[in-house]
Order: sequence, then structure tokens, then C-alpha cells
Amino acid sequence: MADRYIKKMIEKSQKEFAVEKYQEADLNQTHRFFIGVPQRHPEDDKILILLTDPFSKHKEFYEFSIDSIGHLEEIGTIANEDGESAMQVRVWVKKGMTAIKAKPFIVK
Repeated sequence: MADRYIKKMIEKSQKEFAVEKYQEADLNQTHRFFIGVPQRHPEDDKILILLTDPFSKHKEFYEFSIDSIGHLEEIGTIANEDGESAMQVRVWVKKGMTAIKAKPFIVK
């Protein structure tokens, strides 16, 4: 179900934003890219969660507003030693937009 959601977002991105691969240089001036495995937010369809390493016990992730995303690209599938796989994407986020970066830590 999450894969269909993400594929739908990628298709929408390609149609709605009409960004071509040769324009990547222009995107670098107006956007920053983040690479990870996208997940649907459990409560808000207007937020994309991007896991930096989906197979790690300690999940680090970003949260981006869908409105801050300029373009999404599917870049391949990654797998772990157990044969689990996940689709990896490159998310281009507009510079100056607010996002959340969550990183677990041990309180000492």
C-alpha cells in the first residue's frame, strides 16, 4: 500500500512539476535533495517521511511538507542481508522551507 502511495506521488511530481533531468543544475540552485526510503505519514497525507536507512534499528528520518517538494525521482531499490527490499527516492526540497530531521540518541 505504501509503495502505491509513493509511486502515485512520483507520477504526480513528474506531471505536475514537469522537471526534466537535464534541469538538475537549475534545481541545485533552488532546491536541496535528500535520498531515502519514503513512507506515508500515519496521520497526515500532506507530509512525506523519508527514512535515511530503513533497515537500521535506530531510525533516522526527515519529514517534509508535500508543498515543499519540487520533484521526486525513483533512483532504485535497496536490500538488506535478509532479502528485504525498499524503493529509494531522491526528494528535491525547495530551499528555505521548514522540515524536520529526527535522529535517535541515548540520554546520559
